Amino acid sequence: MDGPSAEEAARYSVRPLLPGPLEALRQAVTDLQPGGDIAVLARHGTAEAFAVRGLAPDQARVLERELRRLGGSMVSSGDGSRALLLGPLSAFGTLPTGLIEWGHRTESLGLALRQALSGKGAWPAPVSAGGHRLDFSQRTLVMGVVNVTPDSFSGDGVGGDVTGAVALGVAMAQAGADIIDVGGESTRPDSTPVPAEVEVARVLPVVRDLAAAVPVPVSIDTRKAVVADAAVAAGASIVNDIWGLRGDPEMAAVVAAGSVALVAMHNAAAPEYGDVVADVCDGLRASLEVAARAGIDAARIIIDPGLGFAKTPAHNLEVIRRLGELRGLGRPILVGASRKSTIGVLLEGAPPQQRLEGSLALAVVCASAGAAIIRAHDVAETVRALRVSDAVLRGTPAAVLALTPPGKTG
Repeated sequence: MDGPSAEEAARYSVRPLLPGPLEALRQAVTDLQPGGDIAVLARHGTAEAFAVRGLAPDQARVLERELRRLGGSMVSSGDGSRALLLGPLSAFGTLPTGLIEWGHRTESLGLALRQALSGKGAWPAPVSAGGHRLDFSQRTLVMGVVNVTPDSFSGDGVGGDVTGAVALGVAMAQAGADIIDVGGESTRPDSTPVPAEVEVARVLPVVRDLAAAVPVPVSIDTRKAVVADAAVAAGASIVNDIWGLRGDPEMAAVVAAGSVALVAMHNAAAPEYGDVVADVCDGLRASLEVAARAGIDAARIIIDPGLGFAKTPAHNLEVIRRLGELRGLGRPILVGASRKSTIGVLLEGAPPQQRLEGSLALAVVCASAGAAIIRAHDVAETVRALRVSDAVLRGTPAAVLALTPPGKTG
C-alpha cells in the first residue's frame, strides 16, 4: 500500500519545538489547555544532562542507582569520579531530594545538583550592591569600563585626568550603563604591576566623584585588598577581583566587612587545562567556597569566567560557546569580551579600536548563552545591540509594542 502523497501531507503544519526556547514549549501547552498540566513537559517534553566531577565510589553507586530508578542513565569514568547524568527533567526534579535524604555521604551532592538545576531556570535573583539593586529579570545589564591608567590594553586609559575619567563615567551612565567599573592598574599580560599607593591615588578621586555623580553603582576593579578597602570607603558598591578572592588573602575580609557586591573572576597562573570549562567552573566554585568561609553571602556574588586571563583565544571561544554550563553555579554571570585580543585574532590583527563589531557580536552571543552582565568599553553601542537581542531572547518589551502604530509592520 502506498504511503500518503505530498499533497495529503501538505494538509498538516508540523513545527519542531526542540531544541528551542523552553518558554515556547510551555506556551504551546497552555495555548491548548489554559491552566493545563505543565508537568507533562517533565514527563515527556524535556531531557536534561549534567556532568559531575569529584564523586567517591560509594556516592557514584548511590547516584547511578537512584537515577536509574527515576528513568535516567549514568555514564561514568573508570574510577567513577566523573559522570554524565542523562534523563527526563522529572528525574532531576526528584533526584536531589533523594540524595539529600539518603544520608550525609550524598547530601552535599544532592544540594549541588539542586543548585545546578535552579541555575538553569529563570534569570538570576537580584543582587544587592551597597544601596543599589541589580535586577536581571528585564534585560541584560551593561558594565561600563573606566580605565584610570596610562597603559590600558584597549587604548582608552585616561591616566591621571580625574575630570576626564568622571566625565567618561557620567557619559556611560547616561548612555545606559548599569554599573561603572573603575580600574587603576592594567592587567594585560605584559603590564607592569602598580604599587598599591599609586593605584589608590589613581582611583580614589574618580570613585568618590563618580559615586556622587551617577545613579548607578560604581565598581572598583582591583586585585589588592587595600585598594578595594579604600575604594569602598570612597563610595564603591562592588569589588571586581580578577583573582576571585584567591589572590590577596585579605580581600575576602574587605568584602565581608561591607554590604558591597563581589565580582569573582576566574584566573590561573598559566593557560593549562584539561577541560577548560570544567576547570573554570571548579576555580569559580573554589572562590565561592572562600567567600562562604569569610561570611560573604552567595547572594552578593557575581561570577566572571575571565576571558583573556590565562586563556588562549581557543580557550576563550570554548568558554563562550559553553557559557551556559556556568549557570550551574547558581550565580549571575558577567562576561568581559570587549576589545579582547581574541577578537583581534579573528579579525586578522585588528587593533583594539577596530574591534567594535566583534565586541558586539560576542556580547549578543554571551547574552543568549546566559550572561546577565556584559562588561564593555563602547557602552552606547553595546546597550543598543543588547536592546535588540533581548527583545528576541526575553520577548519584545511591552513599551516597544505600545509605541508601534496600528498596522505598522517590520
